[in-house]
Amino acid sequence: MDYKKLSVAALIALGSSMVFAQDAEIATWAGFRKAAVSFTFDDGPQSDVDVALPMFEKYGYKATFNIVTNWANGGGNNGMLNWSGVQKLSAAGHEIASHSDSHPNGKPMPSNEISSSKGTISQKIQQKYGVVTLAYPNCDTPGDAQVLQNYVVGRICNGSWKGGSDIMGKDGPSNWAAVSALMTGNQGTSDFKGNMDKAVQQGGWVAFLTHGFQNKTNGFADYSPTDANGMDGALQYAQQKDKDIWVAPMGYVAMYIKERNASKIEPQDGGAANSMTFKLSHTIADNISKYDYPLSIKVKTDWSKVEVTQDGAKLESKVDGGYVYFDAVPNAGSIVVKDANASVESSSSSEVESSSSEFLCDALIPGCGDNPWAIAPEIQDNFHFAVYRSSDNYIVVSGAQGHEITVFNSLGHKLRTTRGLGAEQKVYTGAKGVYIVKVGNKTRKVKL
Repeated sequence: MDYKKLSVAALIALGSSMVFAQDAEIATWAGFRKAAVSFTFDDGPQSDVDVALPMFEKYGYKATFNIVTNWANGGGNNGMLNWSGVQKLSAAGHEIASHSDSHPNGKPMPSNEISSSKGTISQKIQQKYGVVTLAYPNCDTPGDAQVLQNYVVGRICNGSWKGGSDIMGKDGPSNWAAVSALMTGNQGTSDFKGNMDKAVQQGGWVAFLTHGFQNKTNGFADYSPTDANGMDGALQYAQQKDKDIWVAPMGYVAMYIKERNASKIEPQDGGAANSMTFKLSHTIADNISKYDYPLSIKVKTDWSKVEVTQDGAKLESKVDGGYVYFDAVPNAGSIVVKDANASVESSSSSEVESSSSEFLCDALIPGCGDNPWAIAPEIQDNFHFAVYRSSDNYIVVSGAQGHEITVFNSLGHKLRTTRGLGAEQKVYTGAKGVYIVKVGNKTRKVKL
């Protein structure tokens, strides 16, 4: 079975007593896909920005980049990224993870670098969810217990190398300090498609480990470089099978699994005839992460059009095959699913919002009516966020918890207003074109 399922009979009075079945399910994988795939990149060579960044942008996917902090400190003249280059990856929505401070040759990383490398990255790169992934140099763990006191996940190399499996099950590895990843390149595998297919067949999770690209600027990341065309083909294949394959950073997949296994969704009392209310919650508690990555939910419904909100913030949703699908954040407030056709006050719908007379430029720069593309200067504050397109053509915002999010079209008309709830959030989907996203006092452009 591909989900956790809760079924209850809800008695709703509509003049006479009638019983409606309210089914709420938590997906095994985001978007009710059949498998998860993670691409991880070690060391931080210049080719991560030159090759991987535009390649993943083309397909709307995000990866995990594991940085050696001492190499980044001296980057820019040794074939390795400096912190400005690492920030480019973070700003595009990729996960920035640790790969030690010193990357010792032929032996495990020093145990003191478990926390020190995390601390250095946290000082240099702002990520709302923090640094939750550690990839071990030489694939040797410096100590499982200490790793799991600092990270959600610790990554080794091929699982079979440690007596495990290269394709992990739906619940991840037996040891979260030993998550497997298949080495790619001339000393590893080039069979991306075959391994992704295995993950789909098994309903599991496969991760890949890459050190630079063939004939590119790789600096110290010169072990088993990967053919760029082969990886591009892998991403193209994943996009063709997007309904089955969820491509996401390693830390995000790990958080999803842990949240899903600890979460429950329950109906709440007080529902009206034209709405259903649910509570999505878990009891995970540690000092590493808030575990606020959105889980994919589907609720059985006969309604042809719905509006979904969580704690009053609008969630993107779609109705298909008798279910409404949406992503919600555990412990982020009540989820209300409403029959939009029966709602007189559906002011949050895209049709109403798209006719709003509020313009981006009017809101940010008085007198800019002749230039709807005008962008307000950045205002320094204490939060960092990223805006990007997902593989299924949604505008996604990460790192905006608690902030108002507004989407404008290319003419400056307001299309959608909601509020950030979790580590990332789908906020809008629509026709192809360029959109402007405003979070707090900051703006970003994104293309669908």
